[in-house]
Amino acid sequence: MADYTIKRMFHTGLSVDDLDWTIGFFQKVLGFELIDKAPRDPKNQSFITGVPGAQVMIAYMEFGGHSLEIMDYSGPEDRQHHRARMVDTGHFHLSFVVDDVDAVVAACKAYDERIVTLSQQPMEVDQGPNKGNRIQFIVLPDGLHVEFTTRVNE
Repeated sequence: MADYTIKRMFHTGLSVDDLDWTIGFFQKVLGFELIDKAPRDPKNQSFITGVPGAQVMIAYMEFGGHSLEIMDYSGPEDRQHHRARMVDTGHFHLSFVVDDVDAVVAACKAYDERIVTLSQQPMEVDQGPNKGNRIQFIVLPDGLHVEFTTRVNE
């Protein structure tokens, strides 16, 4: 038995290439509210990340009871850029329930033509707890995967 209690989820953190582009996408396409945008002390970031010279601008955004901590690092100079595929260890994605997968994917593509879909059309889940749901994934220009699901029981 654990000697502690997990009270709730706090936020999901993600590192991006272009903070302003990402803020605009989450605001204009997905309806998130920008709560805060500010740089952090490089000494503290170096301590937290374990990477000397870490410099970052961070935005907090909220929607539907969940917060995103979106980080745009400008240092150190040797930052690595990973574009994990869904099949790669370490991949993660954000998932949203929507009333119309086709409409939200069209809105995403209208926001920026660099947004791509992983399939030509939504897929219907054939088994498991999500059977019958229609899903489609998009990939943002910096590699973040986003899933949209229209649920049959909502």
